[in-house]
Amino acid sequence: MNIGSTLLRLFSDRPPPEAQRLEPRLGNGVEKQSATETPPEPLVALPPPSAPPEPRFDLRNISPKEFADVTHELYMEGTLSWDEFQMIGFPTELHPRYDETIGALTGEPARPDHPKDMLARWESRVEFERKYNPDADQVRIAENALAKLNWQTQPPVKMSA
Repeated sequence: MNIGSTLLRLFSDRPPPEAQRLEPRLGNGVEKQSATETPPEPLVALPPPSAPPEPRFDLRNISPKEFADVTHELYMEGTLSWDEFQMIGFPTELHPRYDETIGALTGEPARPDHPKDMLARWESRVEFERKYNPDADQVRIAENALAKLNWQTQPPVKMSA
């Protein structure tokens, strides 16, 4: 082997003339192997991707009664503080006189078992608090509660390697 053939092999797409060409084999894969051939190595493949885990709670499609249960559970496990639970844990539609007060003003009766987007309601409530509430502590509590509710709608994070 000289320098010319070495350079040709390095910078050329075609194989050098002395290289043995291997032809692809066609067939049904049941061909007999000769004694000198080694069996092919199995292909290594990654497992198919699994569906992302479901979020813990679907706060975009939940009834006010279920929302009250969820917030109570979050308070009992320590995720929500008492102030946050007081603010978000009691949906107005669960009040016994809702139809006579807010329902009379809006023209809609209370439907505490009908699924709603409770997270969107709290997003608008936080915007209202930011705009009209001069008490910075109340605004901070509402923002923290909304952040914790948003966290609950995310799929769980696996912490193991």
